Amino acid sequence: GVADPLRPGGLAAVVSAAGASELAVATSGTAERGDHIVDPRTGRSAVTDLVAVTVVAPRLTWADCWATAAFAMGSRQALAWLESLPDVEALLITAGDEVRCTGGLAGRLG
Repeated sequence: GVADPLRPGGLAAVVSAAGASELAVATSGTAERGDHIVDPRTGRSAVTDLVAVTVVAPRLTWADCWATAAFAMGSRQALAWLESLPDVEALLITAGDEVRCTGGLAGRLG
């Protein structure tokens, strides 16, 4: 389950590993640890429209890296970038409670 950052105790989605030989899920955001993600362009806390980015990929290390990088980009740039990565799907949640997803994410939801 992917925790809903705007509704403590709630789920935003459930990811299914059905049919996958390798699958990892990583989330980066502000819900649990506050403003801890640094924007490498400024060296300061990343201030974007996002509250969480969840990435589904074959390897955990990359899923975590891509979720953190995407968070620092903001929703529009992040979604386009994540769509360009092979074998990667993502769920982005904005502070305005908008949910944005990569095109193939629906196939991974249970």
